[in-house]
Amino acid sequence: MSKGGKPDDVAPAIGAAGRSMIAAMMVRLAGRGFDGMTPGFAGLIPLLDATGARSTVLAQRSGVSKQAMSQLIRELETRGYVELVGDPTDTRAKIVRLTKRGVALREACLLVRGELHALATDTLGKVRLERLQRDLMQLTAALNKPYRP
Repeated sequence: MSKGGKPDDVAPAIGAAGRSMIAAMMVRLAGRGFDGMTPGFAGLIPLLDATGARSTVLAQRSGVSKQAMSQLIRELETRGYVELVGDPTDTRAKIVRLTKRGVALREACLLVRGELHALATDTLGKVRLERLQRDLMQLTAALNKPYRP
């Protein structure tokens, strides 16, 4: 219980930290010339490598529906970050692959993540940040266990 007699609730603090991290990433990407980025874009780009992947695989990796992934891919294609090419193993399927502009965005995302990690280290210190990462991974694993009432 908190001092005010209300139950303690960690969810708002975790949610606020996550939203702040995403907002900081979007601002820093915009500063590098990647305006109009969304968390969805920034979350998808690191999932793509040089060979690309099918949209169904990307949806599975990112935990979103196939329909949502298709919409995101269409938007990224319109903006010139990805291209759709034929899958050599299945003529009916398409592979989503980064363009040169997409590779530049991916590199920018990696740099920004490094900056944010450095900010977190400066703010919390290396030991506390490592402990926070371990604790959050442990909490994530517990939250992902099947719920049994």
